Amino acid sequence: MNPGDRDIIDLSMNEGEPPSRACLEVLERHGPALLRKYADPAPLEAAYAAYLGTDPANVLATTGGDDAIDRVFRAFLAPGREMVFPTPTFEMVPACARMARGDLVPIEYDWGTLPHDDILAAVNQRTGVVAVLTPDNPTGCAFTTESLLRLAAALPPEVTLMVDLAYAEFADEDPTPALLEVPRAIMIRTMSKSWGLAGLRVGFAVGAKERIDVLRGYGGPYALTGPSIAIALDRLRNGVDEMREFVEYIRTRRERLDALLWDVGGVPGQSQTNFVLCSFTDARWIHRGMAAQGVLVRYFAHLPEYVRITVPRDDAEFRRVERALRCLDRPEALLFDMDGVLADVRRSYREAIVRTCASFGVEAGHDLIEAVKAAGQANDDWAVTHGVLARAGVRASLEEVTERFEELYQGTEAEPGLRRHETLIPMRELLEGLAQVFKLGVVTGRPRADAERFLREHGVRGLFGAVVCREDAPLKPDPAPVRLALERLEVRSAWMLGDTPDDVRAAVGAGVVPVGVVPPGGGETVWTALEEAGAARIMTAEPDFGGLFHG
Repeated sequence: MNPGDRDIIDLSMNEGEPPSRACLEVLERHGPALLRKYADPAPLEAAYAAYLGTDPANVLATTGGDDAIDRVFRAFLAPGREMVFPTPTFEMVPACARMARGDLVPIEYDWGTLPHDDILAAVNQRTGVVAVLTPDNPTGCAFTTESLLRLAAALPPEVTLMVDLAYAEFADEDPTPALLEVPRAIMIRTMSKSWGLAGLRVGFAVGAKERIDVLRGYGGPYALTGPSIAIALDRLRNGVDEMREFVEYIRTRRERLDALLWDVGGVPGQSQTNFVLCSFTDARWIHRGMAAQGVLVRYFAHLPEYVRITVPRDDAEFRRVERALRCLDRPEALLFDMDGVLADVRRSYREAIVRTCASFGVEAGHDLIEAVKAAGQANDDWAVTHGVLARAGVRASLEEVTERFEELYQGTEAEPGLRRHETLIPMRELLEGLAQVFKLGVVTGRPRADAERFLREHGVRGLFGAVVCREDAPLKPDPAPVRLALERLEVRSAWMLGDTPDDVRAAVGAGVVPVGVVPPGGGETVWTALEEAGAARIMTAEPDFGGLFHG
């Protein structure tokens, strides 16, 4: 999807609050020397150890939490060794285990309760690592310190317990002090989330010195850059209060986000992180529909009922999220393309293209026309016809092609026009019902005379508060005609129903939710093109629109 030149809010990656101006001032103080020298991580490890209340020997600075996870598996897994873990989990956990050539033993469980007995049942002489996330990603659920200690005490001494605490600052309790007393435990920490420093890639492995020393041998001596260390050090020394204020702010906003999600039909999980995993009847609709409005959230193919939404970081972001969700639940307006959505044009416009090409000696079947439309930049049937002829080697002006097309479509005194074959696709009763709930508009590339005539002849003109035609604005995929329809209807939120990629792209560019419509006679080519263009949902053109608006 390409939301054009609009601002994009990325709530798919769980990044924290953008750091303050103080971070840039750190770089200014250090100057170019910071880039010339290899950076010693020892001061950073000491500062983070002080933050956690432990000895620096128990802390290893790594290139983000991913580097720490990777080192654990390379150190304690090998071919024939197994990693046991509750699933779903953070994608880098199984990925790094595979890179270490370890075998995966996933444990399905009821989210929120550590599957203690199931994990122990899976542990055997081949087990090298048990990996647990708390709070968990993507569920957001957290395990109690007591349950983690109980699991650690039951594991064989040769098994490493890796506990990823990337979101620990947001949780109700932090098990770090207790787990530091467990020799087999290694904790993964990061400054990407609550500290808002994801771009610096600063992470840590924390645990007993003996195991941390092993991990030091599985990476280079200078895992972090000078700028990363300098800024992270400054935040640990001067930014702890700022970070904690942000954490409290997110906890409050998380409750507000939960309430909003319930209100629009979602079922949010019990999160202890800076994100909420929420189930919806159609999660993919939420994911793609929000993206079309410039708000990116995370969708997991292996969890098709859910989307993961980072808690908005300020009031402006929250308003954007609320507008996007409420639009998907109930828009103010519905905008319709005309041809293929309101009007069945197989025997009119499409047939006019075929016959016009034939009059110049070129065979152009409906399959070819469908492919041309699916390719995009094809909202003008006169130009489409001219392009087909030009590709076939016919030298004819656009004016000449248009004149011949119009004779076929409009008709002459001797021959009735093909337009007489056009029929209304949706039931008039459906449109009448929709007009009682939503403001309705038409956004079409037709000349105004043709568009108005069709609507009048089928008795539905009075249902549409705005009819935007080719004379009013640039043709789709330019978003201008969609924006004009919103302006004329005096609304901000809408769905746009269209049968071509041009319709979808125009909708996305205008911040409107695109609903793809496969027109009568359309096939897989159209469906795929609409999908790739970014349609939030796709349906076939039917008298009741496939039940899209029912309920």
